[in-house]
Amino acid sequence: MRHLFFALLILILLTPSFVLAGEPQLQPATIDSGGVAVLRWPGAPPQKARVRFNDRDFSLWPDENGAFALLGADLGMPPGIYPVTISGIDGKGRDFAASLPLQIRAVERPEERLRLPAEMVTPRTPATIERIGREKKMLTLLFADDSAPPLWNGFIRPVNDPFGSMFGLRRILNGEPRSPHAGIDFRSPRGTPVRASGRGRAILVDDLYFTGRTVVLDHGAGLFSLYAHLDRTFCRTGELLERGAVLGEVGSTGRSTGPHLHWGFKLAGDRIDPLALLAAFPVGKNLDSPPHEGE
Repeated sequence: MRHLFFALLILILLTPSFVLAGEPQLQPATIDSGGVAVLRWPGAPPQKARVRFNDRDFSLWPDENGAFALLGADLGMPPGIYPVTISGIDGKGRDFAASLPLQIRAVERPEERLRLPAEMVTPRTPATIERIGREKKMLTLLFADDSAPPLWNGFIRPVNDPFGSMFGLRRILNGEPRSPHAGIDFRSPRGTPVRASGRGRAILVDDLYFTGRTVVLDHGAGLFSLYAHLDRTFCRTGELLERGAVLGEVGSTGRSTGPHLHWGFKLAGDRIDPLALLAAFPVGKNLDSPPHEGE
């Protein structure tokens, strides 16, 4: 009987649900710059928790598996090992604290050279410069809001067309280095329906200098998606869109050399690879979106 007791005890201790209960985990523990990681708390969520990463606080949100925090590494984040700390009070009223290492890998990105009208690359008129500054400030404030709870239930591509310019592409405009490409461009014909890549609330439906007719969706937890250069928009500010809802049509408005869709994500203000979100929160196998060349 004594041997049976110890055998059962060892079996319980080695059972994953026992080992993992209440212990935070990073999935994955290594990401590229522009990537995302999910900090998961299995089992009953803690009564109180503080998640800290890259000198920022992140909320721990309850879900069907316990609780989670979505963490991102900006496109320009230097490679290295960064601590992710979590502390607070667990479900039984006990204090806890843990630190997990998150490794950020550098990625060698390809280069793209473009020729554009000089005013599109380096605007000089005072009215245009003022407009750009005003719109940049507005977007910064929008992307800083992380008060909404998570709304998404998986992500899909907004169109079915092949990729054009990829995330992180190093751009040389009229011979001058510019900020790397902070999203993905699709080679979509004008008028192609554009779908909401995930459940979210439209917080911006406007015509901006660089991105033209633009829709921004707030997916909650500080995560936003952006759809740019649209020909037409079919949603209103404040409207809650389900994943797959048509929010507009592809166009060539703003700083654009031809019809295409620019699709980007921001997480806590950081530039995030849209494909990293699809990998972290897939919907089936995204069978409605064909792979691009080389994928």
